[in-house]
Amino acid sequence: MSSSRGASAAARALLSRASAPALRPLEEVSSAARLGTVAAGAEWAAVSPWRRAWFPWTRSYRPGGAPASAMRRVGVPRILPEGEKSESRGHRAERLRRARIRHEVKMAKEKAREEVESEAWVKERARLENLANSSRLTHRAVALDPDATVPERDQRCVRVGVVGVPNAGKSQLVNTLVGSQICAVSAKTNTTRVETLGALTRGDAQAVLLDLPGVVGPEHYRNPTHATKVSSAWAAAAGCDLLLFIVDANRQARRPDPRVVDLLASARANLERLKYTEVTGLSMPPAVLALNKVDLFRGTEDREALKRVARELAAVHPFEDMFPISAAKGKGTDALLSHLLLRAPRRPWDLPPSAVTDKSMIDQAIEVVRESVYRRLHQELPYSIVPVHDSWTNFDDGSYRIEQTLMVDSVPMKQIVVGTRGSVIGQIGIRARTVLEKMFSRRVHLVLNVKVRKKNNSLRGKARTTEYELY
Repeated sequence: MSSSRGASAAARALLSRASAPALRPLEEVSSAARLGTVAAGAEWAAVSPWRRAWFPWTRSYRPGGAPASAMRRVGVPRILPEGEKSESRGHRAERLRRARIRHEVKMAKEKAREEVESEAWVKERARLENLANSSRLTHRAVALDPDATVPERDQRCVRVGVVGVPNAGKSQLVNTLVGSQICAVSAKTNTTRVETLGALTRGDAQAVLLDLPGVVGPEHYRNPTHATKVSSAWAAAAGCDLLLFIVDANRQARRPDPRVVDLLASARANLERLKYTEVTGLSMPPAVLALNKVDLFRGTEDREALKRVARELAAVHPFEDMFPISAAKGKGTDALLSHLLLRAPRRPWDLPPSAVTDKSMIDQAIEVVRESVYRRLHQELPYSIVPVHDSWTNFDDGSYRIEQTLMVDSVPMKQIVVGTRGSVIGQIGIRARTVLEKMFSRRVHLVLNVKVRKKNNSLRGKARTTEYELY
């Protein structure tokens, strides 16, 4: 029985082979399939899978014809549109990479330009320039009028010490009042390392603003270097004619900072100790309170909270006057500035009327780069980076070429600062160059290098200074 079944199956197989058409070689079938005809596609589909798998390019087989990859590998040229040039995969990948980099640079420039244009000091400078150029201006600022002069016997000058806890907005306020970027500003604490002097002249009066590092109590000192900075800040404030205490009113209303109350409570004792009141009889300078960031208050409840904060702080320390301001938006700063200028005693000016700071242009450029580093990098990394000036070149077209080096402590830190394909250092340079061009009103070519500090804590003989030690 089994033998008869086997014989019948063999007979049927023999008959089917005899009736089926002879299969052409696989090379002929694949060549015909590349022509794109329907018959060739059907014949190619009839080829058994194990025979199609013999060719590597048949793994991505498409019904109705050979795959496009097969045409490329075999050598059949692709028909290109008119005007289009053929390119390899590597060339296309490189073209896309360069296009992506150009797009990222363009977006970074636009973002930096928008951030700089929204700064309060930029708006204040534009407003003063419009006033100086207006024919309706009756009371011109001497700093904006080169032809105006004030005799030395009629000059008045007031030295104002800007005091406050870290992140209160001291540097932002100084930049807004003087109309230039002379202090580094960032959301990180202890951005101000050393005392920075800013000045502005209006009429016969000049206000010299001394931006001091954040002042805290001894229990908040991080190391001896931090303690030295706080002591130097109090010493500088003791030699001023007027003290301007800056308080973050928004933070104080929602989550009170105990350092603010401690600062105001200990201010008199610290200043009288430094001025040797018991021996010389000199009393501490008068104080003015500025409640900053009032633009964050909304509604009646917030206004009541602001009044409550003002009453609480007035009970801790006697103030001549209080001013609600917004240093970032430039609101309320005109009234504060008018009060400071009215308090100016009869004394020759400390700086020329056109000067906004005693820093050189090189120091201002270093401060701008340091601010960009603080804004781009995070955690403890920016505190250990020190910008070092390398060269300054003036071109015939009026532009500047500034080259600086960012000194880091280790190779991994250098890799973070440089970033992937130089993306991080590129963003730092783009923002710094935008600010410098706005400050100097001319084109700036900024070149930034990143180098690792040597074991002897120096780079080309330039050691890390004490004011840039870690907090």
